[in-house]
Amino acid sequence: MGTKEPRLQAVTRLGLRSHAFARHVYQKIAAVTIGALFVSGPGKRLRASVARRHPPFATPDVEVAIVAHVYYLDLFDEILECRSMLPGTVPLHVTVPSDRLEEAERLLGNVPGLTIHPCENRGRDIAPFVMLLQSGILDGFDAVLKLHTKRSPHLLDGEVRRKLLFAMLCGERNAAIRTVAMFEDPTTGIVGWEACYRTAPPYWMANEARVREVSARMNAAASVRLGFFEGSMFWFRPSALAAVNDLALSMDDFESENGQVDGTLHHTLERCFTIAAWARGFVVRDLQGRRLP
Repeated sequence: MGTKEPRLQAVTRLGLRSHAFARHVYQKIAAVTIGALFVSGPGKRLRASVARRHPPFATPDVEVAIVAHVYYLDLFDEILECRSMLPGTVPLHVTVPSDRLEEAERLLGNVPGLTIHPCENRGRDIAPFVMLLQSGILDGFDAVLKLHTKRSPHLLDGEVRRKLLFAMLCGERNAAIRTVAMFEDPTTGIVGWEACYRTAPPYWMANEARVREVSARMNAAASVRLGFFEGSMFWFRPSALAAVNDLALSMDDFESENGQVDGTLHHTLERCFTIAAWARGFVVRDLQGRRLP
């Protein structure tokens, strides 16, 4: 019995890894085929035509904002397109690397409801987001959409993945309003696209030990499990991430930019946002409102 148990565990781990790999490959193929069609010009026009056939949903009683890290300024129009799907002029907080601030102010200065926050170019979208979160500027909102101009040039489907995430999170008015309405439930902490939600052990990559260390510092050690939105784009309630604020991080805590694809503090925190929410009793949901594990 004693020798069979480790073998069974090894076979189980191998099966989980094989399943995760197969799912990963399937999603890659789907992204560059069906996904590419979905976010193409004709695909967008078809979706808009279908959306116009349905009356607009009532606006929920929820204070909404968008926070976006804009490294690639030429993609800012995609952020504005997402905002246009929400009622009114939703406040938009944009973080921009300091060396691009002058260009950003020239290009974006006339956008109503926009606040530009210069930041150091480290920690990708995560470090500027955490700094903004810690500043308290988002505390008055019930639901905030976190976006960034993700290109991922090292990935075959990098451009398509960004467009798909934008489309699913805030690409159609009634769908966006339905998502916002989930935050009328005070237990809703984070809402994201289930297709990007990772729970399979291989997705720890080189980050598990550091996730456990950071979670302990957040007093969230009991809530540690793998379940995160790959790409770090999702809707969230600022109070659900209060444990992240307790870390009292500074920009200097994040590694200098060197093209890293894994193992940094920002990769660790990507896996900690849900843990922070769970530790404070909040629920993580998909875009249909279903509770995610």
